[in-house]
Amino acid sequence: MSSKKIFIKFAILGVAVASPTPLAVAGAFAQSAAAPSRAAHARPADVTRQSVIDRAKTWNPGTPQRVPYSQGKYHNGYRTDCSGYASMALGLSAPGLNTVALASPGASSPIAMSELLTGDLVIDAIGDNNNRHVVIFEQWANPGRTSYWAYEQRGGYGTDHRVLAYGLRPGSEFHARRPRVFGGGGTPAPGSKVWVDTFADATGYREPNTGDPQGTLDKGTNYVYCRVRGAEVRHGSAFNHWWLRTDLDRTNPGKNGRGAYVSAYYLAKWGNDEAKDNNGRDIPNC
Repeated sequence: MSSKKIFIKFAILGVAVASPTPLAVAGAFAQSAAAPSRAAHARPADVTRQSVIDRAKTWNPGTPQRVPYSQGKYHNGYRTDCSGYASMALGLSAPGLNTVALASPGASSPIAMSELLTGDLVIDAIGDNNNRHVVIFEQWANPGRTSYWAYEQRGGYGTDHRVLAYGLRPGSEFHARRPRVFGGGGTPAPGSKVWVDTFADATGYREPNTGDPQGTLDKGTNYVYCRVRGAEVRHGSAFNHWWLRTDLDRTNPGKNGRGAYVSAYYLAKWGNDEAKDNNGRDIPNC
C-alpha cells in the first residue's frame, strides 16, 4: 500500500506505545428465542458454490410445494425466514444465523456488487426484523448487470427464485457479502476509501480481533474502507472496540493483506472508542 501512502511527521509526547492487550470478544449475535446460543459453521471443504444452489432448490422455490415464510416456524430444523433459508443453503448449523449475524465479519465480508459470484449474499442488515432481508445470488440476468437471478425466502410468499436488483441502485441499503465458507475476501466497493492518521505501526488481523495476524499497516496517513465493532484493544486507560478494514503495507508469509482489520486504537487524532476519519466524520460501518 506504499504507493498510496502520504507520510506525515509528527511527535508524540507523553505516549508510551506498547502492544495493546485484547480482551474477550463480545458474545455471538442473538438468535431467535428457540435457537441455541451458538451456531457452528460448516467446514469450507464441505461447501461449494454449486452445493449452496442445490440446497436452495430443496425448498422448491416458486412452486406450489415451496416452504411458506415464517419467522417463528421451522423446516428441517431451520427457521423459515430469509436468514434461516440462507443459513440452510450455506450449510450452517440449524436453526441458522439471523440477518445481522450473516452480515457480521464472523460470517461474511463486504465485496463490491460487481464481484458477486454464485452463492454470495446480498444483505440489508439495517432496521428491524420487519425490513431486514438477505438473498442468495445465483447469476447476472443480463450482460449489463442491471439485475440478477437470486434465491430468497420472502414474506407473504415463501421460497422464490426470481430476478432482483437489490443493491444496484445508488443509496441502496443492500450490500454484497462473501460468506466465510467461501473464504470471505473480495474488494470493497470503489470510492469507499476514507483517510486516517495512525501514530504507530499496527498489526492487521483476519477478523476484528487478535486471533490471526496477517501483516502490518505502517504508521502515517492511510486509507480505510469501513469500521466494525470487535474485541476491545486496551493499553492503560486508552481503549477502543472499533476495527478498521483496510489493505496492509506488509503481509506475513502465507497470509492475506487485503481487507484486513486494524484496531482504531491506533488512530492518532481521536480518543477512546472513537473511529473517525481525518475530517472528523464517523467512518462508515462495514
